[in-house]
Amino acid sequence: MPLGVIWEMILRSNSRSNLVLLVSIGLGLVLILGYLFSSHDAFRERLQGVAPSLSKPSSDAQASEDEASESLGGVVSPPRTDKLHVLLPASNPEVNLCKTLMSASILGYPTPTLIAWNETFDTSYLLGGGSHVAKITKVLEYLEAMPSSQDNELVLMMDAYGAFNLYDNPGNKATHMEADIWFQLRPETFIDRYYSINKAANKRLQKRLGSAVEAEGVQQTIIFGAGKRCAPNQVHTVACYPIPESPLPADLYGANTDTIMGRNKYTSLRQRYLNSGYIIGPVSDMRKMFRRAQEKVDAIKDQVDWDNGSHGSDFMYHGSDQSIFNSMLGEQEFQREVMRRRHYKSGDTNGKPPPPTYLEGTLIDDPLNPSFTHEPMEHKAGKPDEFGMGLDYFSELGQQTVNAEEDATWIKHTVEPENQIGERHIFACPLRATKKIPKDIGSSRQPFELMAETGEAPAESSWDDIMLYTNICMDQIPVMIHHNGDKGAREYAWPNLWLQPHARKLMDQVLMQEQSSNGGAGGAFTEGNYISWPELCPREMDAELFRDV
Repeated sequence: MPLGVIWEMILRSNSRSNLVLLVSIGLGLVLILGYLFSSHDAFRERLQGVAPSLSKPSSDAQASEDEASESLGGVVSPPRTDKLHVLLPASNPEVNLCKTLMSASILGYPTPTLIAWNETFDTSYLLGGGSHVAKITKVLEYLEAMPSSQDNELVLMMDAYGAFNLYDNPGNKATHMEADIWFQLRPETFIDRYYSINKAANKRLQKRLGSAVEAEGVQQTIIFGAGKRCAPNQVHTVACYPIPESPLPADLYGANTDTIMGRNKYTSLRQRYLNSGYIIGPVSDMRKMFRRAQEKVDAIKDQVDWDNGSHGSDFMYHGSDQSIFNSMLGEQEFQREVMRRRHYKSGDTNGKPPPPTYLEGTLIDDPLNPSFTHEPMEHKAGKPDEFGMGLDYFSELGQQTVNAEEDATWIKHTVEPENQIGERHIFACPLRATKKIPKDIGSSRQPFELMAETGEAPAESSWDDIMLYTNICMDQIPVMIHHNGDKGAREYAWPNLWLQPHARKLMDQVLMQEQSSNGGAGGAFTEGNYISWPELCPREMDAELFRDV
């Protein structure tokens, strides 16, 4: 019934009961129409309300944003910089490392530095012979050698040893020892997102911790990957139970969100826990954090006091650098809650007590003292465990594939997503992908810029035209793809990466830049020396890399 007719009937009505009835009918119609037309848009608005803006601001707008971020909560943030150092812990050449190097080179990332190159790790009871532990030691050595003049510059540490996910995928250990990250977007998009993620995170900290933010000088400057499982650490330890609620929408997987209902008991969980496959932050803050990580490595016990009896935590969870960073994040979040309680006053708008959360179905009624048997921690004065660590919750920097096989896929953004994805699993998230390319991608350098001067660029060569790995639960296009789930995807999905079918011509252009600049494009540095692309990735690898021979 048209609302105008309803209103006319109300005006003519002499009956109070009829009036109430008609008003109720009208309100009911409004609510029904609102529900029918707003479900998808409402989710998008909520997602945008908690996720950082993906727009690339103008220089004036960026300056205003920088000023605003510096005054947020009275905590001064470091100045913005576009200077990026890329570190790749890797000890020997292999084809998956070359895929990482190729994607970075073609997209224009700075020439990476290989950490622990040509070193041998042979401790039998540690993963990779101890290579994962060495990531902490060797990266710290590199950071300590950097001059203080570079303290505000950004450093990205990417795992080229493979992900520590033997608990999720206990297959051939050799598959976990090789690089598993590909780039698909430009470095300018990566850097813009680093700053926007931190800005949004610091606003959330202001709301969550209240006056403790300014009083204690708390802010986020370091970003880790985010995953769905607190692994490999045991869930009753400080590494896991103090971790705060995820900021992702509470209905991300519909009614199954944060339940064990799914393809496995982790697939319907929102990303909430640390993954050390990639870490980015300012040199000074990364140096401080890696120093603490090294202290933990040096102090590690063969057997941990709070092991659950399985001895799974022995020898630093058998040599997992991620277990160390998990512990550090858990300790940081534990002490942040201590700070919140220290500074909270009744009636404060921000910094209110957090609601209960669940850890793999177990109630955490108090993040400092949960009811179940747990590893305790001292309530400390000051902020000795504060390192500005945070997570890439929204997969803006990287998409983890472990426990997320149904969350992301390859799509073109000129074609309706429904027509590309096909039949989905019964526990898959609601499809929310759109045909929109975010502004921070569309305004970046176009994909085939290297081939434009030679006139060899494909006819369809814009970001709208190419296949991009997309999180279809959040309509998010990540900068990187982290193959820490199905390791076989590094082979069968390689042709899906937009640059691979044109890799030969694109790399030819990269290597021409290398010749004109006397090195520094296509290869990598190690201990001050430059190793060229042909040395790192010899012709024997061409069949897999280029697939044109």
